[in-house]
Amino acid sequence: MTTETLRVSASVFRVRVIALWERVLRLSRRTPRRLRLCESLPLGDRRFVAVVEFEAARFLVGGTPASLVLLSRLSDAGGRAEGEPEPASWKRAKAAAMVSRRRGETC
Repeated sequence: MTTETLRVSASVFRVRVIALWERVLRLSRRTPRRLRLCESLPLGDRRFVAVVEFEAARFLVGGTPASLVLLSRLSDAGGRAEGEPEPASWKRAKAAAMVSRRRGETC
């Protein structure tokens, strides 16, 4: 191969690597999911109970083939019940939970 052929091959390779890297970056910029199914328990006859998380709020829902019902609002993902003040020590735990959520870990 001549020097010119090697230059062309190297530039084609470089363009392909750059295109692949741009695609990886584009895929990594996707917005994180705000709605997640944490846990689900089938009750038979196509009925279930599930814990669903939306942002920091968690809900217990029940479902049948014909309906979906909110059974209860649970404490948020940081472990604090509604209306309860947030202790300073929980702020670190809440920050760690947000990081794990970004990584795609389960509730």
